[in-house]
Amino acid sequence: MATIDWERFNENFQYYDMEIIREVIENFFEEYEERLSTIEKNIADNDLKQLSFNAHSMKSVIGNFMAPAPHELCRRIEEQAKQNSGEGIPELFSELKRLTYEMRDELREYLLK
Repeated sequence: MATIDWERFNENFQYYDMEIIREVIENFFEEYEERLSTIEKNIADNDLKQLSFNAHSMKSVIGNFMAPAPHELCRRIEEQAKQNSGEGIPELFSELKRLTYEMRDELREYLLK
C-alpha cells in the first residue's frame, strides 16, 4: 500500500511543471534525515517544547506530499508534546521514521518515471 495518496498528490501539483515538483522533492530529500534526527534528539532529551515545534514543522513538510499516515503521526507527536506527555512518543516516532522512509522511496520512484 502506498504511503502517498497519489490522486491527491497529482491534484496538489497539477499546476506545477515537473522541474518545480522535482525541486520540492529534492528539498525533502536534503532535509528529512536532519529533521528526523532533530525529533529523535528532542525525544531523547525529553524536550517537549522543541519536539512539538519540530513535529509541527515535519508535519508541514509531509503535508506537501499528501501522505496521510506519516502526517497523522506528526500531528499525534506534536499533540502529545503540547500536553507535556512523552507517553507513547517513542513508538509513534518509530512508525513515523519507517513511513517517512517509505515515502522517500515512493518519491524516488516517482522521479524515475
